[in-house]
Amino acid sequence: MASSCLTCISAILDDLQLLEDLCPKTRVWEDEFTDLRTAKIFLGTFRPFLLSVRKWGDDDDANLGALVARMKDFISKLGQAIHEFYLTSVEEGYRMDLAIYFLDGLEEEASSLVEEIEDLDSSSRLSSKSLVKKDDLMDVMNSLLESLRNIGLIDVLEDDEKLTFWKNFICFVTLHGIDDGQLGPLLTHTKSVAVNAALNYLKWSLCKFTLKGDPVWNLLPKIIPVEPEVHRTCFQALIASKKSRQQYEKNDEHIFRVFIDSLLIYLWEILKTGACVMMSLKDRLKMVYDGLRSLRIILKGNPDVFDQKMRDLTGLLLCDSGLVIFSLSLNEIKDGSVKEMDLESFHDFLKRIKLIKAIVAEIYPETSPSSKFPRTNELGFIDFLLKYIGDLTNPDARSVALSNYPIQAIQEELVYLRSFLGRIVELRNEDQELQALWDRVVEVAYKIEFLIDSLLVGDILDSSSTSFDSVEEEIKIIKAAALNIFDKKTLDLNVKEATKRPNNMPSQGSMPIINDMIVGLEDEATSIINRLTRGSSLLQIVPIVGMPGLGKTTLAKKVYNNSLVTSHFYRHAWCTVSQVYHRKNLLLEILTCIHSKLPEKFSEMCEEDLAAEVRRGLLRTRYLIVLDDIWDAEAWKGLEASFPDNQNGSRVIVTSRKSDIATLRDELDEGPHFLRPLTPDESRDLLNMKLFPGNDLPPPELCELQMKIVEMCRGLPLTIVIVAGILANENQRRRKELVDGLSSRIVSSTEQCSAAIELSYKNLPENLKPCFLYFGAFPEDHEHTAEKLIWLWGAEGFTQKTQFKSAEDVANDFLMDLIHRSLVIVSKKRSIGGVKACRVHDLLHEFCVTKGKEENFLQLVRGYDEIYTFRVPRNLRRLCINSNPEHFCKSRLFAPTIHSLIHSGRGKRHRRCGSSIFGIFKLVRVLELSNINVGTTFPRELELLVQLRYLAILGHMSSIPSSIANLLHLETFIVETFDRTVLLPDTVWNLKKLRHLQIKDNYSVSSFFLPTDNLDTAAILTILTYLLRFISFFLGNRPQAIENLPNLEVLKLLDRAFKGEIWNMEKEGFPKVRFLKIDDLDVGKWTAYEGVDCFPSLQKLALISCRSLKEIPSCLGSSTLEIIEVSHCPFSASFIEPLQEEQMDLGNTDLKILIS
Repeated sequence: MASSCLTCISAILDDLQLLEDLCPKTRVWEDEFTDLRTAKIFLGTFRPFLLSVRKWGDDDDANLGALVARMKDFISKLGQAIHEFYLTSVEEGYRMDLAIYFLDGLEEEASSLVEEIEDLDSSSRLSSKSLVKKDDLMDVMNSLLESLRNIGLIDVLEDDEKLTFWKNFICFVTLHGIDDGQLGPLLTHTKSVAVNAALNYLKWSLCKFTLKGDPVWNLLPKIIPVEPEVHRTCFQALIASKKSRQQYEKNDEHIFRVFIDSLLIYLWEILKTGACVMMSLKDRLKMVYDGLRSLRIILKGNPDVFDQKMRDLTGLLLCDSGLVIFSLSLNEIKDGSVKEMDLESFHDFLKRIKLIKAIVAEIYPETSPSSKFPRTNELGFIDFLLKYIGDLTNPDARSVALSNYPIQAIQEELVYLRSFLGRIVELRNEDQELQALWDRVVEVAYKIEFLIDSLLVGDILDSSSTSFDSVEEEIKIIKAAALNIFDKKTLDLNVKEATKRPNNMPSQGSMPIINDMIVGLEDEATSIINRLTRGSSLLQIVPIVGMPGLGKTTLAKKVYNNSLVTSHFYRHAWCTVSQVYHRKNLLLEILTCIHSKLPEKFSEMCEEDLAAEVRRGLLRTRYLIVLDDIWDAEAWKGLEASFPDNQNGSRVIVTSRKSDIATLRDELDEGPHFLRPLTPDESRDLLNMKLFPGNDLPPPELCELQMKIVEMCRGLPLTIVIVAGILANENQRRRKELVDGLSSRIVSSTEQCSAAIELSYKNLPENLKPCFLYFGAFPEDHEHTAEKLIWLWGAEGFTQKTQFKSAEDVANDFLMDLIHRSLVIVSKKRSIGGVKACRVHDLLHEFCVTKGKEENFLQLVRGYDEIYTFRVPRNLRRLCINSNPEHFCKSRLFAPTIHSLIHSGRGKRHRRCGSSIFGIFKLVRVLELSNINVGTTFPRELELLVQLRYLAILGHMSSIPSSIANLLHLETFIVETFDRTVLLPDTVWNLKKLRHLQIKDNYSVSSFFLPTDNLDTAAILTILTYLLRFISFFLGNRPQAIENLPNLEVLKLLDRAFKGEIWNMEKEGFPKVRFLKIDDLDVGKWTAYEGVDCFPSLQKLALISCRSLKEIPSCLGSSTLEIIEVSHCPFSASFIEPLQEEQMDLGNTDLKILIS
């Protein structure tokens, strides 16, 4: 009977495939559990169970026979309904309502099946300990794994890994001739796991079919076997495999690869839980983990080296690693007290992995990952460390974990060494002895930090590192060497030090002009504008092609913002493609441009539906699309179908550094527009604008130098602005030295630009270098929110507060200095002035990535291949991942000593990734996970990362646990949720260092909920007073709760931020708010008592979609108000006129009012 059910399922799947071919590619086929596509997943969960019945079912089991009969009846009815639906769809066209009609009534039968399966769990003999054949088991396992992968949820994938482990183990040992009899207990155990999984997921899919009940995840046993007999069987099978001396075939390499993955997962589970308390044992397991990762990299990257000798070595090595793992006592693993392992197998493993690496190195020599400490702003790091130690040794906050260690004594010695470094900072480059001593001081400082951090998290993460005793001894030696140097070189040091210019503070020159400087290229712009506004009515591509740094994006932006162009086209969209791109993100970028407000539904749509929405938004209208920085035709092919030819003169501008861009389409009426370099006159104008803003001519003494710069830069705008940034704050003599050094190199334009970037970096103050290199932590063309960037810099320790400035103000000065030096581009400006968002040029980004790696400051790992082949440098400080979130989570990169983990990948953000990976990063201070969906609850693993300063996560959570208070050092907390409201616990206000709290939904800037019913409101507002410069949240019916926040400068009340039709301001409030935005509020009457001066500093007011608003206070902003923007407010006339009259009476005649 089970066989006939399987035959019926195959027939239904054939009908479903025909239906899918018939159905247009719309969202219908992408939704997870609400349409006919679910039937494919649903039927897939029947197959493993029915295969189990066919192979192991007992004919005498009446309950099992009755259940299978009911299943056959249900599957037959389902098949008949789907077949009738298909026939009807062929005649009448595909309609989802017809599917619902044909499937009506089957939910009740599915519910009944669930009940019968639950009854079967306890009575069935399917999973009894009968003889199991390996081939039968593999058939069921393969069917089950296929079913789980079709479901595709991360919770299911975790069970997938558990099942895959046993499948891969069995496949590996049977390569060596191990027969079914020898594997009896293991095969029986695996059969039991598989049958239970098949039953559980069948129940789950039936519940989903009926839309009743919540699925229960992780129903399988842990990957570590719970039966000692199974554990012994695995160990004995590996011993027999090792002794067999089997010769392996080429086809066996696939089994090697998948078994390595399974062993890595097994080891990861042990290492991340902290089960192994014996430090020497933990180090050995880490060595096995690293060795297996290296072997996986070799197998993936150098498959051609695997001759017979290498295959045999690999097989033995995998036996060794398996024996090491399975030699761990089962009871000790469960108790978290592992003390012993098979040392013979461990040493055999080390010998073989060393031999394999040596063989590969002979054929493919490569440089080992750097093990040095970061070499960027070393004095800044030591200053940060001293402050860190000072905070820890403060009597009010002294940690018990440090009480038995000589922290204060080490702090005093470090203060002395810091003073010594301050005296030789400019001299070390000229003296090898000084440089060597400098390096030793920096190295010991990093060791001190590592030891302190390890103690605070309760885990020495690398016992081979050092101890406090050895650090004290090392400091004594260094101090003696420093005193000896002073004795020998005191006079020389003093003389040289007096002649050096300090280079540890940002320049105090004039602040930059924020507006983009577009010089020349008028003829180029005119040519492009003519191609856009004239010529054929057919849709045409207008490619702008040129070398990096030539100004392609600048020209495109100049044309895009031209008034003739903006008035000619009715729809405009700009999106940046870049070398690594994601089609869905590009489509969302375009939709954001062509819709005034992006509907929530778009974020959840599949790519095909988004493409259809873009096309729909562009139909029957003349549009202009700019695709900036496109690298290959694949990106274009993914978007082309969304751009309809309306035969009305629509255009697509494409910028690229590749000259073969013209092959994108055959319909080009002209070739690409090859951008020319700047002329000497244009180059001189741009240089003058950057070096002497506001002046028409440079000083006469600079004319000769100016001509030399123009000649050297060869018309490349990026080189000009970088050189100008280098020279801006130098004197005439120093400017000449720098230009002479650059112009002495006879190289290509691109190399000249690179040389200019290198020189600009070299001349940066030391404390600006880490801020600049930090741009390399993110993808190319990434737009950085200035606010978030500043928060990250603060958490990294790049900026410290001073006597007169907060850390944020210092960081803002640093950012403005980088902009002034033309290293950072302003991409958006704030409503109240200043920088809202910024980015760096592609060439500068590549420099940051390369230099960051060279100085071991950060490592950027991009894409699937790099993640799986990445070898973590020993002292890596910052690991930056740009990949699909799922690839990152499955990679299990073992880097327990990193301090920053930044993920900036693109992918399906709604698909949940496992959070267990983060528990391994115990020392992490910065955790940027805004693109990784951690699920419905706040991950327990994150609550244990007590060193966190910055935390940004994404998920479906609707509340934050009270244990968030464990993160005592947290300064920035960002939560992006798919839910509309997030409940904060009262303990969040115990986080005394918290300065930035941002909680938003996945679709727009949203709200967090203050649970004021249970809290002291005054206490909350005391915290908010310290926290907020920008605030947007749900206030209930009490907007007056925030009127007196003294530091609030930007206030945005969005999406019904408070309830009520009346907002009555009874007293003066919002003393420093300069920008006020009110969007989608129900308020109809907004008033203020006579004589009340509300919003006394207000400069800009934006009122959007306030459809009931009829009255606002006429005293708003007194005489400070500069601009009012009103959009979609039908009663605006009733309140704008009185406000305008009041402002006129106050003498504010320059007030701008924009109504749309």
